[in-house]
Amino acid sequence: MREEGRVLRQALALAALSVLVAAAVHVPLIRRFVRGDFRQAFIQAAEYPGLRLITIEEGEELWRTGGAAFIDARPAGTFEEKHIPGARNLPASEGEKRIPAAVLALPRGGPLVVYCEGGDCQSSLLLAKRLHAEGFEDVRVMTGGWADWVQAGLPVESDFPGRRDGQA
Repeated sequence: MREEGRVLRQALALAALSVLVAAAVHVPLIRRFVRGDFRQAFIQAAEYPGLRLITIEEGEELWRTGGAAFIDARPAGTFEEKHIPGARNLPASEGEKRIPAAVLALPRGGPLVVYCEGGDCQSSLLLAKRLHAEGFEDVRVMTGGWADWVQAGLPVESDFPGRRDGQA
C-alpha cells in the first residue's frame, strides 16, 4: 500500500513537470492562443451553419458529377499556372475587394467548394466564411486543398496554352 502511494505521487509529479515544461516551451504559442490569433482557423457551427469541411474524395466526386462550383483561394498567378478544371479564382488575400459578379451570380443555395494550397493554409477557410457572409448557404472547404488534389493525380488545367491537363 505504501509503495502504491509513492508510485502515484511520482506519477503525479512527472505529469505536473511535463505540463510545466510543455508550457515553458510553447509560451509564444500560448500567448497567440490567448490573444485569439487562432479563432479564424475554426468554424463555429452555430455561426456558420452552411459551412463544412470535406475530403479530397468528396471534392473529386462533386467535381466529376458537376455537383458544385469550385473556387480557388490561391493568388491569381498561382491559379493561372495550374488549377482544378473549371474552378474560378477568388484570392483570399484580396479580402477587401468586392466579390466578382461571376461568383455572385452563382446560385446561393448550390454547393461551392473552396480550396487553397493545402497543408496548414487557412485561405480557403477565410474565403468560405466570407462567401457565407455574402449569403451562400452551402460552402464546403476541401481540407487537403491543391496539394492533395495534385498528389492524388486528379485533373488540372492551366490558363496558358499548351499546358492543359497538367502538361508542362
